[in-house]
Amino acid sequence: MQVGHLFDEVRGLSLTLKQWGDALHEGSGLAASTRGVLDALLLGGAATVPRIARERGASRQHVQQLVDALLERDLVQRKRNPNHKRSSLIALTDKGRALVENMRAEERDAIGRMQAGVSDRAVEEAVLVLAAWRTALQRDTERRGALVDAAT
Repeated sequence: MQVGHLFDEVRGLSLTLKQWGDALHEGSGLAASTRGVLDALLLGGAATVPRIARERGASRQHVQQLVDALLERDLVQRKRNPNHKRSSLIALTDKGRALVENMRAEERDAIGRMQAGVSDRAVEEAVLVLAAWRTALQRDTERRGALVDAAT
């Protein structure tokens, strides 16, 4: 099987995961992109809007809109950034942390009840394969970014 088939399957899985998450968390009132920001803050800690945007491959303006909505719901808060006067750090509130941790637990429970017919060993191997490709793609993206920067 070619790597292209793997990437096609990953794209399909990504779309299906979004749809599944939307259905699972329908009552939360949070879109997948908003849940993604909460998840990023849980896993990576407080961050600036530009950093969140960069890591998520989204525009700063889009992430700012998501953060503004999360601020209104008291799920995140602004904190002073010791490294930058104007760019605040965005951090989870206790309410936001509890929400995203509960959502992740609900996802783990739901996935645990599914039968995909895949062994634990196959899952471990898949994780290694996907991580290796993610790293290779990130390196290539950074190299291409450096080439673009040098040309401008």
